[in-house]
Amino acid sequence: MESAVTNARGAQPDFFAAFGLPRRLSVDAAALEATYHRLSREVHPDFHLHKPADERDRLLARSALVNQAYRALKDFHERVEHLVALEGGGALKPKAPPALLEDVLAVQELLEECRAAGRFDPAGPLGTRLKEEDDRLRASLAALEAELVSRSREWDAASDSNGTGNEARRATLARLQELLGQRVYVVNLIRDIHEVLGRVA
Repeated sequence: MESAVTNARGAQPDFFAAFGLPRRLSVDAAALEATYHRLSREVHPDFHLHKPADERDRLLARSALVNQAYRALKDFHERVEHLVALEGGGALKPKAPPALLEDVLAVQELLEECRAAGRFDPAGPLGTRLKEEDDRLRASLAALEAELVSRSREWDAASDSNGTGNEARRATLARLQELLGQRVYVVNLIRDIHEVLGRVA
């Protein structure tokens, strides 16, 4: 069973395999939850108290894997990140979207200016500018999210092509990884804006 849920390097568990799923980004949420409850009952150590200690330890590890897999697979972004890692994409690297690079630098300078202000007023000119930047970043985030969904459909379509879409799969995987990194960067920047706006004047 252990080999069925690890990747080729044996280093990272394959959450898709743990749930008997292909590496697709479209997941039926109700079916996933039903499988989770079934697997939880099968491997939860409390249902196997009569078994030897080493068997209970194995079941405990399997139960932890089922819980971890379910948490990742039920969340779209975690599911994409897990698939990218399994397919050899490597660690996620937050990076500013190229089209927003100048805007991002301006936002970072504005954040520093706001933090340096002795008595920052969220309703004042600096706060107004930050709110405008927040709106702009949220629009960019929505565009990133839309492309992530679109590219995930491309991945699934290429995966269904029985090997004829390998080139498309590689290109889609690379783009998914870029989009994830850009999304994390923008989400973190929006969070920084909200932290500054939330300060008491």
